[in-house]
Amino acid sequence: MVRWRRALWAILGGAALFALGLSGLWLAGWWPGRDAARPPAPRVEAPLAPPPGASELEVQAAPEVQEPSVPTDLAGARQEPLGTVPPAPAAEEQPLEERTPPASAQSALDTPEPLLAPPASDSPEAAPSESAGARTSPLLAGLNRVRARAGLQTVMAEAAWQAGCAEHARYLVRADRAEHREDPASPFRSAAGEACAPGHYFVSSRAESGPERALTYWVGGAFHLPQLIDPRLTRVAAGVAHDAAGAFQSAVVLDVRRGLTGAGRYPVRYPGPGQAAPSLRAATGEWPDALAGCPGVAARGAPVALLLGPDRAGEVSGVTLRVNGQAVGACLLTASTFTGANEAETRVGRTVLAAQGAALALPDAPLPAGAGVQVSFETPRGPVSWAFRTQP
Repeated sequence: MVRWRRALWAILGGAALFALGLSGLWLAGWWPGRDAARPPAPRVEAPLAPPPGASELEVQAAPEVQEPSVPTDLAGARQEPLGTVPPAPAAEEQPLEERTPPASAQSALDTPEPLLAPPASDSPEAAPSESAGARTSPLLAGLNRVRARAGLQTVMAEAAWQAGCAEHARYLVRADRAEHREDPASPFRSAAGEACAPGHYFVSSRAESGPERALTYWVGGAFHLPQLIDPRLTRVAAGVAHDAAGAFQSAVVLDVRRGLTGAGRYPVRYPGPGQAAPSLRAATGEWPDALAGCPGVAARGAPVALLLGPDRAGEVSGVTLRVNGQAVGACLLTASTFTGANEAETRVGRTVLAAQGAALALPDAPLPAGAGVQVSFETPRGPVSWAFRTQP
C-alpha cells in the first residue's frame, strides 16, 4: 500500500514538473506555432518627405492656372535642348497664307468633324472676296463663313501682326508648350510672338493638323466661339507651324484680341435665323472645362449661342431646344450659372461669359444632319427665339 502511494505521488510530481516546463517554453516564446497564431503588429511608416529643394506646398500644389484672363486649351511640358536651332522661316507655314495641309484638330484628344465646306457662290453665306489688300487664306475664309452665319461683318487680316503670330505658332511646337504666353527663358520666345499669345491657339500631336481642324475645335468650344463671333472684331492675324520632332507637331494661332475696334451691336445669334450650320460635337479639353457642370452624356453637341452684350450678362434663365419639333435636352451656360471643375475655373468661366453677356446651349447630343432646329432663350424681357437648320 505504501509503495502504491509513493508511485502515485511520483507520477503527480512528474506531471507537475512537465506542465511547469511547458509553461516555461510558452513564456519564453519557444512554443511551436505561437507567433503564427498571434496577429501581426501594424506597420507604421514615416510620411514621405518632399523632394530635395521642394517645400511641402509645392508637393501638394494643384496644377498651375496659366492665364486666367483667357481660356487655355492644353498644357505642354517638354523643352528641346537649348542648342537646337529653330528652322528658317521658310520652313514654317506662313500666316494667313498657309500651305494647305490635310484637315486636322486641337490636341491629342482631337477628332472633331471637318468644318464647313465653302458654300455655293450664290449663297448669302459665300465667303467675301479679297479687299483692302487682305490675302485670302483657309482660316480667314472659314472664320468669315462662321461670322456670316451669325449675321456679322467680315474681318480682315492685319499684316502688321502676321509675323508675330507665325512666331508664336513656331514657339508652341518648338518649345512643346501650350499656353497663352511665352516663357522668357525659352530660346524660341520673341516679343512679337508674345504679343499674339493671348489669342486662340490649337496644338496637336498630329503632323497634318491645320487651320480647318483648329476652326472646327474653336466653333465647338463654349469659351472660344463667343470670341469668333464678337461683333466688335474687325481685324485678325494667324500663324501655323509644324515640327515633326516634338510632342506637339502642329500649332495654329488666331489673334482675336487686338482687333476689337468695331461697334458692338447685340444681340448676336449663332447659328443665326434661317442659317444652315454643320452638325458638330462640343469641344473637349477647354480651360475652363465648359462641360464640368453639365450632366454626363456620351457626346454633347456644339454650342448654340446668344450674345446679349456686356450690360446684360446673366439675364438668360432658361433655354428650350426643339429638333424637328421634338424637345431635346441641353446644358445652359451663362455668367450666373456656369460651374467649373473648381472655384478658379468657375470664376474665369463666368468672367469670359459676362464679357459679352453670352448664353450657350449645349445639346445633349450632336444635332442630326439636315434637321430643323428651334431655340428659345428665356430672359426678363421675354424670350429670344429663332430657327435654323443643320446642313445635310
